This record gives sequence, structure tokens and C-alpha cells, in this order.
Amino acid sequence: MSRKAADTLVRWAVALVATCAGACFSPSIAQELTIGTRSEMTLDPHHFWSTPNRAYNVQLYGTLVRLDERLQAQPMLAESWKLVDDTTWEFKIDAHARFHNSQPVTADDVVASFERARDLPNAAASYRGAIDGIKELGAVNPQTVRFLTKRPDPALLHQVAQVAIIPREIARTALQSDFISGKAAIGAGPYKFVEFQAGNRLVLTRNEDFAGEKGRWARVTFRTITDDAARVAALIGGDVDLIDLVPPSFIARLKSEQRTVVHMGTSDRTMYLIPDVGRDQSPFIRDVGGQPLSKNPLKDLRVRRAISLAIDRETLVQKVMEGAGQPANQTVAPGVLGYAEALPALRLDLAEAKRLLAEAGYPEGFQLTIHCTNDRYINDSRICQSIGQMLSRLGIKMDVQALPRAVLFPRITNHEGERISLALLAFGSGTTGDAGGILNNTIHTWDRQRGFGAWNVGHYSNPELDAAIESAAATLDASERGKRQAKAVAVAMEDLAVIPLFHSNVVVTSKKGLHYRIYADESTIADAATMP
Repeated sequence: MSRKAADTLVRWAVALVATCAGACFSPSIAQELTIGTRSEMTLDPHHFWSTPNRAYNVQLYGTLVRLDERLQAQPMLAESWKLVDDTTWEFKIDAHARFHNSQPVTADDVVASFERARDLPNAAASYRGAIDGIKELGAVNPQTVRFLTKRPDPALLHQVAQVAIIPREIARTALQSDFISGKAAIGAGPYKFVEFQAGNRLVLTRNEDFAGEKGRWARVTFRTITDDAARVAALIGGDVDLIDLVPPSFIARLKSEQRTVVHMGTSDRTMYLIPDVGRDQSPFIRDVGGQPLSKNPLKDLRVRRAISLAIDRETLVQKVMEGAGQPANQTVAPGVLGYAEALPALRLDLAEAKRLLAEAGYPEGFQLTIHCTNDRYINDSRICQSIGQMLSRLGIKMDVQALPRAVLFPRITNHEGERISLALLAFGSGTTGDAGGILNNTIHTWDRQRGFGAWNVGHYSNPELDAAIESAAATLDASERGKRQAKAVAVAMEDLAVIPLFHSNVVVTSKKGLHYRIYADESTIADAATMP
């Protein structure tokens, strides 16, 4: 949406407020919070692994360990944990932890929940990749669960924080439809299930029996508003108290509004392109005449470098993202352990890009489809369109396919299927707290049995780099691990295993009088909103 169109819609919303003579924007009861969210929730806690779903899950179902706004592990259903030896962890469950049906949370519930998350058939985005480091787990006694890892694994706390805990009888028998109906939506989180309307809303109420710090709000409603302009209008009109993933085209105007306040913070997320480099023929690449190419051009590093050189990252940040980000030269955000400080900026050089493309044997270019979501990341479809235009200047005839995440993600994570030839994705450090998240999941060779490469949908493979990634992942000393990860990141970027674009910011806007703590992984958490 253009800035002009955005301003027009905001003016319309403001006029509506004035027409209502203040009634439409009357302050919410202090104990009720309504959040307009871009991401639709999947109520089955183990069906779709994504940051938005993890955020919903931790509030409703609860996890052994939660991640705070800085992505540091904090106690939740587990009151403490210890490293018994290099590959053995024990978690002590809070004796006061209760499910919403009043049953105590036990080690058997934890085991059953992790087994379901790992093995759930037909999961849209499996949690298997989130807990790849776990070799086995078991109950030591009703209040103690033991995890054995495949190797020394400093990221275990972040892995444990991904999986929602539910009663073992539900974990072993419930269907996805049971969660959607609310029948199985029983957890041990700070909020309890009230109502769910798919594509519309999730309503929660404070769990007065929660073992930890009680929820700040008596009632929380997450309203699904996937259209950016409609979400902003809902805030201006007083229909919601807070909106997440604010589109950059609205930031300046929302800052000027007397009724709203913009909250902005640094994200750990990097947007990037992932090319299909694993197949000799790629399904969405054709020659200039529209016929299938006998050879996949993306396997040639010169072509990948040409694509990178044709991308104007500064324009993406300043024009498409309205300044809400910074150009990236790697897939690890600054400040995250494993960030490679010495890497140079990625430059724009269209002439050099054309030279490399011709040298690789494609002076006239080829036809290429880029796949992206239209409802997952801020401005994702606009970013995709802009990338398509930039690569068209290189002589590549681009076809941009923007699809709902519920359609695209299951398709591209089916490693036996056609997947993509080029896709726009993003990844952060929330699964490990360091560069291991991107390295383990998107750079390492796909290995279903060992849990590596779950999001390596381009099937990049470098055995020497795999060994370096695994060595870093098994290094318990944080300083040494960061050094090893930075070296691995540098190798991956030299080979353009993925093509980094920019690091994004997190932007949330609320009505005046609400404070909000930004979460680096873009989680939308009700208790991050507070009244003064």
C-alpha cells in the first residue's frame, strides 16, 4: 500500500472516531485487553511450528521454560533445571503447577507432549526441527523429567521453550478438531481458553490458579486482522487496544496521532532469499522461451552472486520498509552471538551482475518464479514484488507467487516435494539464542533423522560446513561457540547458501496510556502490555 493510500485510510478512521463523538474510542476496562494481530493462530499446539504460534501457546498452554523479551530462558512450569553432565539435563516441575482442569503437571505430561510435538502426523510445520538436539527424554519421578541430548547442546533451553505442555491423555488421543472446538484446549499457562473462532478471534481469561506470576489482564482477546490497513483502522477506531506487525507505511502517521503511541525495537529476524541449489533441474525455472532448462542455473555461484548484486537493499529498507530495518550482509542479526563482524556490506552493482550472469551462460537471462507469503512477515508480498522488479532489471523474467503461509509453508517443508526454486523467508535466533538457529535449520544439510536442515528448503549441502556447524552447536562455552558460529556464517555467506536482504525492526502500536515491551522475536504477548 502506498503512503498516500495509507494516509487516506487513516484519515477515514480518524473521521469515524470524531463522528462517534468519542464513544468509539472510549478506554477499555483496565482489566480487558483486545489485540489486533496479523497472524492467525493454530489452536493445536503442536501442529504448526512458528513464532506467532509459540507466542499463543506459551500464554495458553505454558512451556517448561519461557523466553523473555531478550530471548533469555526463564522458569515457567519448571521451577529449576540443572546440567547433570554434558548431555544430560534435569528439569524440576513446579509442585504448584496445575492444568486448567486442576490436574497437576507431571513429568509424564511433559514426555507425552514432547513425543506428540516430535511425531504428530500431517503437521503443517513440524516441531521436529525445533527439538532436533533431544535424543530421548523420560520421567525420573512425577516432578522431574530428564532430557538426554545427542551431543553437548547449549541450545536445549531454547528448544524446550518451543513445546507447549498439555495433559498426557490429551497428547495421546486428541485430534486437531478437538483443539479447534476447545474440547482439548487445556493447558497450564497464565490464561485459560474461553472461545475460538478460526480466522476471527481467540478469547482467554486469567488463570487464577497459575503457579507463577498471574496474568496482568482479566480477559484477553486476540482478534485476527490479517489486512494491515484494517488492523490500523481498528486501532484508530478504538476497536482494539493494541496492534502488532505494524506496516511501515503507517508508522509516521501513527506517531503523529494523539490517541496512539508507537513502540519500536530491534528484531533478531533476518529476511533472506533461499535458492534451490540441490537439484540439477529446478521446477520453477525455464529458459527465455518458456521451456524447462536442462541445468539449474542457481547451482552456479556466479548466478547467485549476480542475484545478490542486483538487489538494492537500501531501497528495500528505506522505501519498502519505510526505514524499519537495516541492510544485511549475513543472516545473523547484530548483537546475536555468532554474528560475523568482519563481513563486508553487500553492494549493488547491476553491471557486474549482468557480467556474471553472461559468464555463467545466461546472457539473455531465464524465467524464474519466486515464492513468498502474503500474511507472515511485515510487507512480505511487497518485498517479494520489489525483489521481482530488481531481478527483472538483470534480465531475469520474474513470476511472483505470494501465498498464505498455511499454503506455502507445508509445501516448502515437504522435502520430498517440488518445494521452490527461489523463496523469500526469514529466521531468527529464538530457537537457540545464537546463530545456531539459522545455521542448524537453514544452512546445514537436510537430515531428517538427526533433525538438521528442517528449513533448508533449497537443499544446500556442504559437508565441511556441516561439520563446523555441528562442532559449534556442541560447544558449551559461549565465547568459543560464538567464534565457531561466526566462522561458519562467513563460509555460508561466501557461498551464498542463502542471500541476505535486511534485518527487520519490531513495530507495535497501542492506544495512549498503554506501555508495551518489545520482544526481539516478534512474539505478541498480552502481559507485555501494561497500564501505568
